[in-house]
Amino acid sequence: MYIVGIIPARGGSKGLPGKNIKPINGKPMIGYVIEAARAAEKLDRVIVSTDADDIAAVAREFGAEVVRRPEDISGDTAAIEDSLRHVVRHLEAQEGVKTDVAVLMQTNVPVRKPGAIDEIIEKLVNSEYDSVVSAFRVNQRPEWMKRADENGALVPFMECGDYRRQLLPDLYLLDGAVMAVRASVLFATEGRTGVHVYLGRNVGFVEYDRIYSLDVDTPEDYEIVEHAMNDLSAH
Repeated sequence: MYIVGIIPARGGSKGLPGKNIKPINGKPMIGYVIEAARAAEKLDRVIVSTDADDIAAVAREFGAEVVRRPEDISGDTAAIEDSLRHVVRHLEAQEGVKTDVAVLMQTNVPVRKPGAIDEIIEKLVNSEYDSVVSAFRVNQRPEWMKRADENGALVPFMECGDYRRQLLPDLYLLDGAVMAVRASVLFATEGRTGVHVYLGRNVGFVEYDRIYSLDVDTPEDYEIVEHAMNDLSAH
C-alpha cells in the first residue's frame, strides 16, 4: 500500500496568529509534527499542505515536502479533508502516484506518543475499517453540562438521571493527532457534510492518554502545551 502523511497548515490563524510555526521550547510547532511523521516507518512520504510561504519554508527546513494549497480551500471555512483530497489528486496528476491511505496529522496537536502513527496505520491496513484515528476518553460529561436558555438561566443541556460516572458509557473525542483514512473512502464521501463524515462509517480507534491529545488554538492553550511538553521531556 502507498501511504502518504499529510500535515495541513494554512496561514492566517485568527485565534493564535502564526501558530503553525510559533516556537514551543525553541522549535516551531509544525517541526514537532514533521519529526514525528518522518520517524514513522509506515509512511512513504510526508507532505505539508499550505498556502503560506513562511510555513512552506519551515516545512522544508524540517525535511517535509510541500504542496501548495489553492486559495479556494485555504480560508477559515475550508474543510480540512479538502486539503487531503487535493494532495492525493496532486500526486496522481503530477507524478502518476496512486495513494491508498492518507494519514492526517494536525499541526495544532504537537505532542504524539512515540510509535502512534505506525500503530494506527497498522491497525487500519490489517482491518476492514474505513479509517482508524487517535482518540482520548473524556472526563467532562456532556450529560452534566448546562446551556443558557432564552432568559439567560442555566438549564440542563440534556436529560440525565445518573450522577455517577461509573453508570455512564465511555465517550471519546478524536484529537486530530493521527487520522488514517483509505483514499477510496475519502473520495466516496466528497460532497457530503457533517462532522467526520470523510472518515467513513466504520471508524476504528486507538486510545491514548490525554497528554498526547493537547491542542493549541489560543494563547492559553499555548502556555499549557509548552508546560506539558517541558514535563514530558523531563521524563
